[in-house]
Order: sequence, then structure tokens, then C-alpha cells
Amino acid sequence: MPRTPQQYQQLKEERRSALLKAAREVFARRGLAATKMTDLAAAAGISYGLVYHYFPDKESVFATLVEEAIQDGIRLLTAERQGPGTPWEQLQRFCAQILEHVREETSIPLILVQARASESIPAPVQRALERYTTQFFQQLVELIEAGQSAGQIVKIPAAELARLLLSTVQGLALTQVLPRPDDAPFPATDTVLRLFRP
Repeated sequence: MPRTPQQYQQLKEERRSALLKAAREVFARRGLAATKMTDLAAAAGISYGLVYHYFPDKESVFATLVEEAIQDGIRLLTAERQGPGTPWEQLQRFCAQILEHVREETSIPLILVQARASESIPAPVQRALERYTTQFFQQLVELIEAGQSAGQIVKIPAAELARLLLSTVQGLALTQVLPRPDDAPFPATDTVLRLFRP
């Protein structure tokens, strides 16, 4: 029996999602410059030609991953800022979720680091990265400023604290893929935020 249009659309979305999931791992390990479309197809378990039904080139796949990652961060931060509790409690929840994500899924922070550091990133990806990063960073600064106004966060320029937090998260993502002592525990949220306390 032939597929219905809804079944066909669902299958298409599932394949696209599987391709993006596989691409995260490939790009995190190999980077944009060293990755080929054949690598993405092989990792996703689909034919080389089928990849082109979803994306015209590897740069488009990479751009999609970068954009989705930052938009997910913005959604998470926005949800926390609109949630219950004090600014400090919102920051704690946000930080806990980000750290859990880094512990479970290291590829996204690694891709974001590559996108910022690599000279081979296409201009549209750089522009999208700058646009979304600015939006995300500004929301984080505003949350920190709210905590400072409430006397819950140390009075250091909020942009410095925001950069410190993001750098810590990126550094922890790197330590997840680099050799480390077996007895080195992953830092707790309170440990990461200790410098934020007045």
C-alpha cells in the first residue's frame, strides 16, 4: 500500500533529523573543512544522493546545526527567565540544564567552538552565529543583571560573568572529549556558579 502524504512527510522529517544527528558527531570530530557529504551520508546510513534531497551542500548542514544549537539555547534561557523563582534560581536551573547537556551531548558545544574559531566557515553561517550569539548573550547578561539588582549575584560587570560562564561550559565540553583522569568528576552547578555569589 502506498504511503499517504502525511506518512511521506513524517519519513522525510525522520530522515532529516537522523542526518542532522549523525552530522553533529561527524562535524564535532572532523570539523567542517575535513568533512565530506559522503561522510554525512555514511554516518546517517542513507545514500549519498539522498543527502542532497535535504541539503544542497555540507555548509548548509553545518549552518543548520549551528543555528539550531543557538536557537535551542535562546529558547532554554527564555523559558528560564519566564519561569518561577528568583534570578539566582533561574540562573541555577539554566546552568544545570546546560551542564547536563554538555555532559550528555558534547558535539554541539564543539561545533559552536569550531564555528567561532574556523576560517573556513561560510559568511552566512558567521552572520547567523553572530546574530544569534548576540541575542543569547544579551539575555544572559540581563538575567545576571537582574540577579545583581536583587543582591544575589556579585557586582562584577555582567558581561564578564556571562563570558565566564559560557567559557566554562565550552571548556567543560572540550574536557569531555580530551583524555582526563578517571577520578575527575564533572563539576556540579554550584561549583561552576561559586564565583557568581556575592
